[in-house]
This record gives sequence, C-alpha cells and structure tokens, in this order.
Amino acid sequence: MSQTSRTRKTKTLDSARSAPNNFHQICKARKTSRLSEKAQSRMPAKETLQAFLSPQRLRELAGLKVYARGEKYADGGAVRLHEHTRDEAIGEVMGSQPYRVGLRLTPKGLVAECTCPAMSDYGFCKHAVALGLHLIDAPPPTAKRTVKARKVVPDDFTERYPNIAGWIKDGWIEIGRDGHSTSIIRVLDEGGRVLDEGGLIWEGGTRHRSMDKILQEAEDAIADWMQNN
Repeated sequence: MSQTSRTRKTKTLDSARSAPNNFHQICKARKTSRLSEKAQSRMPAKETLQAFLSPQRLRELAGLKVYARGEKYADGGAVRLHEHTRDEAIGEVMGSQPYRVGLRLTPKGLVAECTCPAMSDYGFCKHAVALGLHLIDAPPPTAKRTVKARKVVPDDFTERYPNIAGWIKDGWIEIGRDGHSTSIIRVLDEGGRVLDEGGLIWEGGTRHRSMDKILQEAEDAIADWMQNN
C-alpha cells in the first residue's frame, strides 16, 4: 500500500470517529437554543406605570396627610388625563388653580412633576397623588403618545399671585380697612369651601405700604394655610 493510500485511510477513520462528537455538539446547541427561546417567552414584559401604581405606594411616597388631600381631589373629579403611555402620564389637576402634573416610571422608580409650589418645596404633592389614583382605574395606556393638551398661559396677575387668583374662584379677598380691624387685607372663605360656615382665614398688610408687598404677604399666607390644612 502506498503512503498516499495510508494517509487517506487514516483521515477517513479520524472523520468517522469525530462524527458522533460533532453530531452531539449540534444537538446540544439546538437544545440550548430552544431552551433559551422558552426562557425568553416566559420573561415578563416591562411593568407599566399603571400596573406599578397602587394606593399603598402613593401613600408611602406622599405621606398620610398629603395622600388624603390627593384622594379628595381624585374622588371629586378634579383630574383630567391628557396623555397616558406605558411608562408616562400627563394630566391636569384643578386645585386652587389648574396644575399640570406628570408621572413617569423609570428604572429607579416613580418620578413625579407638578407646577405647584409644594412639589419643589416639599416633594411628592397631593396633585401627583390625585393623578396616580385616577390612573389606577383609567383605561389601559395607548401604544403611542397622544397630542399634548395646550398649556394654559396665565395672565400677569395670575402668574405673580397664583394662590390669590385661585382663592377668589371660591372665596374672596377684601382690601382696605373695614372699620372692625386694623388690617389692610383679609382672606375669607365662602361658606362650605373650607370652613363649615365660612369666615376669616387670614388678615394682615399692616407691615407694608406698597400694595405689591401687601399682596405678596397675602399670597404667602394663603400658600402656607393651604399647605397646613
């Protein structure tokens, strides 16, 4: 037998011996691929904002007192939902004035935004709670973003004194001396809005001569009162 024939015979035997191993590796790879596909099919989809929200979570974020105020807004129909996707919602909550509120689910948790002063000063506000509670019972989110509602542009007075502008929708403010008090400005409640029978909420203005400063004092007083009541 020539050397070339012996070489060919050796290669043929080697190929025959390695064939079962190659077949085993191919089967193993296919089996692994099928298992990977099954594992992926069982993996849960990313949780939506709506599924993430619950009264308990909102209560933990806002605290009992703020949560109770937000619950009243939600129950009273003060929430308008403008946009709702899988991980984000934007709406408007009617408080002392319309506030634009946003909730967004991120890998780090729930992020809230609101145009009210309390959000920047104290954190998760009652308007964010109201939007969250509204979302829990809302229809499922849309796959695509909807057209955002046009933002309300306040006038100069409303922009400068938002709490006063909101207050006079249901209550009223008196400016000038009334013969019964030395105060210059008084914030009063219309019966049934906050107090059972209406009445004086705050009075002041004696420390300033400038009307701008008097109004600003009333603005700050209303903000403080609303935060604590």
